[in-house]
Amino acid sequence: MPFSALKPSDEFPKDLSSLSEPDLEVLQRRVNEELFRECNERLIADTETMFRFNAVAHEVAVREAFRDLSGL
Repeated sequence: MPFSALKPSDEFPKDLSSLSEPDLEVLQRRVNEELFRECNERLIADTETMFRFNAVAHEVAVREAFRDLSGL
């Protein structure tokens, strides 16, 4: 499935916990692509892109932790 990088000026969901798993994965790929592009072009990422990268990584980690705990 083709996707485009999520530029800092693009819309970003306010509540990541409301996203479905596939939507969160797409968002993660788009944010990662933008981070990769910025670092390759300017050698530093935009502050907004870093915030988004960390917010998505946090949401993914929370979901993985809940999945792990559900097996107990």
